[in-house]
Amino acid sequence: MNTNGIYCFNRLKGAAEAGDIDLLYTVIQDDPYILERIDLIPFVETPLHTAASMGHLQFATEIMNLKPSYAWKLNQQGFSPIHLAMQNGQKSFVSQFVNINKELVRVQGREGLTALHFASQIGEVDLLAKFLLVCPNSIRDVTVRCETALHIAIKNEQYEALQVLVGWLETNKQRGAVELENGILNKRDDAGNTILHVSALSIEPQKLLLLLSTGINFEAKNLENKTALDIASTPKIKSILLRAGAKSSMEVADAPTLAHMLRSKKTTMYKLLIQTIRIRSDMTEEQRNIWLIVAALIATTMYESALTPPGGVYPSSAGDNSLNITSSNSTISSTQGNVGKSVLSEAIFCLFSVSNMLSFYTSITTIIIMTSSVMQCMVVYMLMYWFSLCYMISMLKISPAYASAIFVKIPFVVLITGPFVCLTFVVYSKLQHERNAKKLDRS
Repeated sequence: MNTNGIYCFNRLKGAAEAGDIDLLYTVIQDDPYILERIDLIPFVETPLHTAASMGHLQFATEIMNLKPSYAWKLNQQGFSPIHLAMQNGQKSFVSQFVNINKELVRVQGREGLTALHFASQIGEVDLLAKFLLVCPNSIRDVTVRCETALHIAIKNEQYEALQVLVGWLETNKQRGAVELENGILNKRDDAGNTILHVSALSIEPQKLLLLLSTGINFEAKNLENKTALDIASTPKIKSILLRAGAKSSMEVADAPTLAHMLRSKKTTMYKLLIQTIRIRSDMTEEQRNIWLIVAALIATTMYESALTPPGGVYPSSAGDNSLNITSSNSTISSTQGNVGKSVLSEAIFCLFSVSNMLSFYTSITTIIIMTSSVMQCMVVYMLMYWFSLCYMISMLKISPAYASAIFVKIPFVVLITGPFVCLTFVVYSKLQHERNAKKLDRS
């Protein structure tokens, strides 16, 4: 940079320190390329860095309009403008800064620290809540030590910050919130420690007690193959963990490695599950919705046909009419026993019921398979269970009284219990598949 360039740069820095927008444009008039030349330097203290340190919001906004890339630049110490603003206590500036561009919360500076990490480190709970509100995905960011904002809060004894972070995870309503909560709570740092390990090392039990009511894994092991119970700092911490159901490393089996899972023999049912998952993953959202609609329509139609079978059922007046035809007690008893039963012959009714049940249970199985997450799958399964129970009662109710146990009742039992076994397997398999995937992510 020549003498004139250095002179203009110093004037620009002075404008940033004073927050003087008029002086900024005066410098630009003298040297139109000055902002471009600064931007070419990989690590540099830009005018935006200076304005952020001083809290000059209007000047900073003007600079961001002219050179948006400045907001992402790191100076020679590895800090972005938002990092410097936080270091200098410019709380109002930072709040307005992220309103302009919410993604600035995720700018990683020295050692991978983001604004969210820094707020967690210093216990700035208002900014922490603000960051989570405007940029929820910032909770996923980790430092170079693989530490989440929760790790940082615990290590820096920032209990209120930990409360905010845990509270946000528990009340988050966005898509995938359950998986996000479990993933963040059980995230390991570069030493393999989860936040439960870190809190177990603390003398104060406050943070540990807060984590006990969450979905944290008490059996997680760090790289030294130790659980939180193994490294408990005091007898009191150890007692709390024991009451919560924590186990030592000797009591916890090692999680299966990816190599072990790939080498293990695959059962036929597991192969069917994988094939089902592949089919499901290859579908677009539109195709999945179409399958769900078709399956729901078929299930509803089959249920309605169970309530009103072809040809109808014997009316309740049949018993009264029969008294005028014959006085035989056996005939009266037989006719009255058929009230509400299907008028179909035994063979036709068997064919109808088998076809109806196969269509019905195939449809609800399809609905469960098309459901995305395991949690949703469990909820849908419970709904389908009670729906199927009503269906089963309806089918048994219209079953002809003269139908033999061999040709009707036994097939009913097989067709009713069999699909539920299959449905239970689908739900259980999806649950196991997700658990294995999480174990691999944690290992």
